[in-house]
Amino acid sequence: MQNQPTSRFPRLQDIYFKVTLLMLIISIALAVISYLLVQAIVAAPLPLVYFALYFLYYHAFHFLYGMMSLFYYFAKVKKKIGKTKIYKTVLGILLSPASAIIAYTAVFLLAVSSCTSN
Repeated sequence: MQNQPTSRFPRLQDIYFKVTLLMLIISIALAVISYLLVQAIVAAPLPLVYFALYFLYYHAFHFLYGMMSLFYYFAKVKKKIGKTKIYKTVLGILLSPASAIIAYTAVFLLAVSSCTSN
């Protein structure tokens, strides 16, 4: 019974939501760090710039996974388990672009800090 995809869905939904919250926290931390680097007129370390850039790219994959999960819910899970709620996935889908915008701001500020320090 544990190996059925419909019984795993609530657990995967919870993991997706926790990853979304972690991404939001990391994006805010990157934005704060990049803002402090701009204020201090210090060049951002290259590994931090690469991490922020790849982290920004990951947001697209995370958002697409959320959309596929939502479609999977309506196609398969809702028919078999009608009482399953989808609010964590929907909230994760809504928070993912907000996190991406914050991460984009962080990447922009990291680029500005690299330009202003030279």
